[in-house]
Amino acid sequence: MTSGGFMAGDKRNPYLLSFYGDDFTGTTSTAEALTISGIPTIIFVKLPTAQFLRNHFPRVHAIGVAGISRSLPAENLVKILKPTFQRMKTYGAPLFLYKICSTFDSSPEIGNIGKAIEIGLDVFSSHFVPILAAAPRFGRFTLFGNHFVALGNEIFRLDRHPSMSIHPVTPMQESDLRRHLAKQTHLDCSLITILTLIKGREEVRKQVQDRITKNIPLILFDTYSNTQLNTVCSVIWGYTEYGKTLFCVGSQELGYGLAEEWDHRGIVRYRYDPERVQGGGKCGPILVISGSCAAVAGRQIEWAAAHRYLEIGIQTEMLFEDINRKKERERVAQQAISALKHGRSVVIHSAMGPIDPRIFRTKKLVEGLGMTSQNTVDILGQALGELATKIISISKVRRLILSGGDTAGRITKTLGIWALQVGRSVGVPAPLCYAYSTYPEINGLQIAYKGGQVGGDNYFDVVRRKEMPDFRQVAIGRIQNKKG
Repeated sequence: MTSGGFMAGDKRNPYLLSFYGDDFTGTTSTAEALTISGIPTIIFVKLPTAQFLRNHFPRVHAIGVAGISRSLPAENLVKILKPTFQRMKTYGAPLFLYKICSTFDSSPEIGNIGKAIEIGLDVFSSHFVPILAAAPRFGRFTLFGNHFVALGNEIFRLDRHPSMSIHPVTPMQESDLRRHLAKQTHLDCSLITILTLIKGREEVRKQVQDRITKNIPLILFDTYSNTQLNTVCSVIWGYTEYGKTLFCVGSQELGYGLAEEWDHRGIVRYRYDPERVQGGGKCGPILVISGSCAAVAGRQIEWAAAHRYLEIGIQTEMLFEDINRKKERERVAQQAISALKHGRSVVIHSAMGPIDPRIFRTKKLVEGLGMTSQNTVDILGQALGELATKIISISKVRRLILSGGDTAGRITKTLGIWALQVGRSVGVPAPLCYAYSTYPEINGLQIAYKGGQVGGDNYFDVVRRKEMPDFRQVAIGRIQNKKG
């Protein structure tokens, strides 16, 4: 039974939400939704202890951990997610969000959401799992259980989306999310349709309670508007209880809906406004590293190349050959460092769209080597991370964009980044963040994580022109080089 919702009774514990993002780009977009709504939020790359949180980040309400589970084989999820969930349970937040991509991309073999839910149920012992995949602000909608995605001025059913339907790792060939999820778990999933949502919060709550009474473990919600998202978040929060943690699954936009509910209940004790401090002027040239094969990312690279950015295509197949790896990294690094030192922004990319010949050449090579998709992403991410570290250290560039969620996580770890804080929004769910790093040359680096499908053609330049204050003026935690 619902207790009516957690009301922040423990004054020693300010945490309202903990969340795990299945990739880095989605984690930062979740933190952005919360930050825009005034909720102090921090993201960790390495899991902190509860004591570390209390000592170094005593005035935050939301704690995120950026993961890579979207690109992991299903058999590896228990090893990665179970200890992560167990540690995060000790933070004592009443609600835990397993943040998934709002295109729900997953499969029984890779990024298995159903398996993640089973692990979450085991760790948190939730009496049901709410699932809200929609993100209306971003053009992601669920209607009668089917998912739809906006691309430009058009809206596509998920299984007919030009990029997601042919994704090289997790092609989405089913738009009915319950049917898609049924391939990943045997847990029953019920649906609260739009017909119930339009009747208001109380009717939604009654329908949810009916499913709980029938012991249905998973409840998927239709949503196509911000109002409906707020209604669902209000109902979900109504099932949180003091001393327990409710496990839920959803998109980054739950951050907006939950913040709305917390404000309504008057339980937000601390506020954070990233815009309260004026920007510190222009940042100079920027470095962009793209590991995405999305069509949107390809157009962004083309736009940048046409507007004086130096565009460098990395020959990805060479990164998998010992004899050529060092030579190729050195070639790319030298070109990038020279351009940045002369004030010219740089875009390094592994693909320009889903039909780039490098994708097929690399795929053929790694299959011949007997490598898995995870091995491929790991090696590519490691190589791009080492490349980024060298370029940043020598060129002193202070702003970085990582495009592509699967490779971004691997690159971040190579940079010695242990935490991230949202600094500025740029109009799409891919904000500029500050990096807390063990490396002095990386600490305070301004970094944006962008999913391949996110942003307009000129996204890189929007980020380049954004003014940001000095990290020391706005840091919500201790910024010394602490490993956490």
